[in-house]
Order: sequence, then C-alpha cells, then structure tokens
Amino acid sequence: MTERLNRREFLNLNWESTIGFLGNFLGPQMEMERDFFRPPGSCGELEFLTSCTRCGQCQDICPEQSIRLFTLANGAKLVNTPYMVPNESPCTFCKKCIEICPTGSLNLTDFAASPALGYVKVQKDRCLGYQNVMCDYCVRSCPVSGAIRIENSVPVVLIQHCTGCGICISHCIAEGSALKVIMKEE
Repeated sequence: MTERLNRREFLNLNWESTIGFLGNFLGPQMEMERDFFRPPGSCGELEFLTSCTRCGQCQDICPEQSIRLFTLANGAKLVNTPYMVPNESPCTFCKKCIEICPTGSLNLTDFAASPALGYVKVQKDRCLGYQNVMCDYCVRSCPVSGAIRIENSVPVVLIQHCTGCGICISHCIAEGSALKVIMKEE
C-alpha cells in the first residue's frame, strides 16, 4: 500500500465500494418495490440496475424531455438511473432512448415484448363527461386508434390497447386532468 491516491481517486473508489456494498441488499424484491416508470424497452428492474451505466444519454436525447434521472436523495441503488413521469410529461415512443443506450438496458427486444408503460385510468370525479359536459379531447389526442373511445357520453379506456404514453393527459381540459397513468400489474 505504498501507492498514494489523489482525492478524486479516493472518493471514486469509496463511491464504487459503497454502491457495490449496497447492491448486495437489492435482492428479488426490487420488482415489487417499484412505483415509478422506466423508459420504454427497459429490462427487468434488477437486470436494469446492474446493466445501466447511468450515463444519462437517454435523458439527453429524449426530444420530449420525458426522461429524468434519479438523484442521490432517491437512494443509492437508483442514483442517476432514468425514470419517467408520464402523468406530467408524455412519451411519444420515438425509441431514440433505446437506440442510444450503450448497454442494452433499454432494448428493442424488451420494447417489443412490453411496449406499454402502463395504462390510463379515468378519474370519474374530475372527468367532464361524467359531469354531463360533452368532451372528447382524450379520444382525439390519443395516438393509438381505439385505445380510448366515448360510450354513453363518457370516455372508456381499453387497457389492452393503451400504452400509457400520457399524451391524452396533456390534452385533457378538465381541471387538474381527469386522466392518470397507472402501472400495469405484471
């Protein structure tokens, strides 16, 4: 141990050791704990955490600025990994994040297997249709034909077709939006 480390090397070595130590406690419960959305094409959570290099390229290339990175305040296991909030910032599924991912943490195979982030749920207490106001903004804005339709003057979401992109949420004219993206049960 005669080799001297400069301050940056010392801190980097300690940071990597800390992350590695904490990684031992992740275990299989990671999938059950997750209450956030990963970008399209993400692999399973444990595989994602071990393969993602936290480079941030997916965030940088996202034309909609839908991808965000977790901070240290969210916990060491998530720091600098990408996530999405489709209820605030919709995803157009342009796949640019998948194309730029250097590790395959986001990949076309996983995208093809599960192309949806979740599905949209109508909040009846906020929806104008449920208040006898004629409105079809969600239907007209939905990029997936037939995912939302109007039945008896109210919107109905066909879960099997909905991708959870959040575009309808950004077009909803109800106060506070009457729509919310929910994570699909696996």
